[in-house]
Amino acid sequence: MSAMLPRRRGAARFAGVLVASAVVSGGVFASSAVAQADDQIPVTVPTFAADDFIELAAQLPATLREAIERDLGVAPEQYLANAERARAASDAATVLRDQGVDVLGASIDGQTVTINVGSDSDAAAVEATGAQVVVGPLDALNTEREVQPARDHKGGYGYAYQISEPDETGSYDLSRCSVGFSGYDPDGNSRYLTAGHCGVDEATGEQFTYPVHHIELDAPIWATEDWAAEFPGPDLGEFVPGAFHYGNEHDGGLVDITNSEWTGVPQVAGWGGGSGAPDDASVTIRGPIEAVAGAQACKSGATSGWTCGEVLVPVQSTPVGEQDVTGFIFNACMLGGDSGGSIVVGNYALGVNSGSTHDGRTDCDSWNPAQEPNSDGDFSIGYSLATGQYNALSLLGAEWELAVAVATPVVTSPEDGGETGPRPSFTGTVEGARSTHKVSVVVDGENTYEGRINDDGTFSVAVTDDLAPGEHTYEVTASYGNFSRSETAEGSFTSTEVQAEALTVASPTDGQTTGNARPSFTGTGQPGATVTLTVGDETFGEATVGDDGSWTIDPSADLPVGERFDATVTQSFEGDSQTVTVAGLGITVPAVTIAEPEDGATVTGDVAFNGTVYPGAELTLAIEGTVTESSERAQTAADEWAGELEIGEDGAWTFTPAEALENGEYTLTASAAVEGGDPELTASETSVSFTVAAGDDEGDEDGDALPDTGSSNVWMIVVGVALLALGGAAIAIRARRNGTTA
Repeated sequence: MSAMLPRRRGAARFAGVLVASAVVSGGVFASSAVAQADDQIPVTVPTFAADDFIELAAQLPATLREAIERDLGVAPEQYLANAERARAASDAATVLRDQGVDVLGASIDGQTVTINVGSDSDAAAVEATGAQVVVGPLDALNTEREVQPARDHKGGYGYAYQISEPDETGSYDLSRCSVGFSGYDPDGNSRYLTAGHCGVDEATGEQFTYPVHHIELDAPIWATEDWAAEFPGPDLGEFVPGAFHYGNEHDGGLVDITNSEWTGVPQVAGWGGGSGAPDDASVTIRGPIEAVAGAQACKSGATSGWTCGEVLVPVQSTPVGEQDVTGFIFNACMLGGDSGGSIVVGNYALGVNSGSTHDGRTDCDSWNPAQEPNSDGDFSIGYSLATGQYNALSLLGAEWELAVAVATPVVTSPEDGGETGPRPSFTGTVEGARSTHKVSVVVDGENTYEGRINDDGTFSVAVTDDLAPGEHTYEVTASYGNFSRSETAEGSFTSTEVQAEALTVASPTDGQTTGNARPSFTGTGQPGATVTLTVGDETFGEATVGDDGSWTIDPSADLPVGERFDATVTQSFEGDSQTVTVAGLGITVPAVTIAEPEDGATVTGDVAFNGTVYPGAELTLAIEGTVTESSERAQTAADEWAGELEIGEDGAWTFTPAEALENGEYTLTASAAVEGGDPELTASETSVSFTVAAGDDEGDEDGDALPDTGSSNVWMIVVGVALLALGGAAIAIRARRNGTTA
């Protein structure tokens, strides 16, 4: 498929298998979840109305609007609404994975989102998001059709390069590709991502080292080879050494823009929406997105301009040329030379053109898009920015960062020129931003305060230092990653001193003890202020002071039990902060109890004793009594009685003597204490009196009657029990019998 092309200084051979190129986002793609511990981030998948996107749709290139209506059969505003829904589905899937849910993929049909999971146990988490749930994987593509690489700055631009040394006639081979997405190297210099096969010699597997040149175009190339007659054209840059990967499931590479006249921008060439000039109505990139089945995706490339279709399969390994590439399968037309070009969902970067079933065609007129994974028809492969195990971010994220357009923050508070307290909070919105973005506030050109932007584009950043009374200036900037920055919103405000009502704590008071582990804290303060309860570094609740100046905080968790502690109550209001400490509070542990026998009860000699004790406390049992005269045997001092004590994990205890008690009157005393604890808070004691009346012939295992001295006897059973880590453990208890002779 080579063609000899005349040149002023010899002939250049044009490689008919053209390569496409694309730029992938850097390693800054993140979910709104962020780190998950005991508190899970709530996940929702909101719906979006097309009417809310009419204004944004009007800003799309005319030819792109035509491509959306032609290829997708929907209005541009509905396309943008569906894109936001797809982005929400992508974010939800990412957060759910971070929370341990086995998410196998997501799909979208209009505004209907379905998330596939690996088991029934994961279904509830998905249902809580508002999305539909299916247990099992998404459908995969089954086809025998061959996929060819679309071989052949602002995304979508064309670039060309020499791929061989001149022969004896001075002729050499050329190839070309398309730019995917602009971005940055680790030092902030312009660098874009393209398809990996664009920079690799298929015959040798070696990476090309020839310079890269920009192709000046007034429209998509389609079937013409006129661009080769103008080669080399403007210098652009060079392949990044070692950065091109084709095969082993990857298809990504990086190109440095070394010509100082060129600067990468977060846009994709508009091609007038289809087949116009590349700079006509470009598309702004607001961030990356993961592939979602059913999402409406449009691709830009130097050969065929804009074409649109739907994602059929989010992740699948597919042969592209002689290599396997993992990416998403979609049905937009892609031709030779589109490789590496940009694929977007709305304003979000999805991936770069890798290959398609173009079969060497030079236009899209005969393209017959597959309608579902297992239907006949044409389809294309996109190498993902962030989807699945194999993607540009995991491959090249340490070397490249996606350039993202960040809107200028709109500051709603403080009002420009208005008055605030000494510690104002800056609030506002950043259009199109989400939790992957940050906002920075600089006061008076020197004090900087930073915060994250919420998924709905809102932000709130508090000034943590008291500002001097008087006029101050501010600058607010939003950012994405290390290098994408918004324009700066500027303004001024006047700081005034705030005289807030004094904070008081009415209850509890210093040194107070209670058996309630969550006692209510009450008091008075400045209406509208926020009151927070902390013990040490842990927060136990907060409340807003009511219009009447009162507040109440019910702790969200148990306060420390069995030890003295200080509780701190803090009031915050417009930069004013007041603190009251309630010292020496104590929460008593539950007292030890005896459930059986009951006080005053009459029982048999084989009675088993039981009750409750605070888990972890040391339990002591003592029995004292007078035995009824009935024995024919003399008393033997220091007889020992064995028994078994069991303490459950919940503190329920049972003591079973190994030998029955003699008839008589007894008192059982149970004592408990926590080792190292405050005795006032942890020590407790209780007693019950009971009578043993077992009847005649109560004796030992040999049938002998128990010894009876005919005198007053004192029975003592002392049981010392260390803290039990696990319930159900049995400990041998020895009971010693003591008596006096009358």
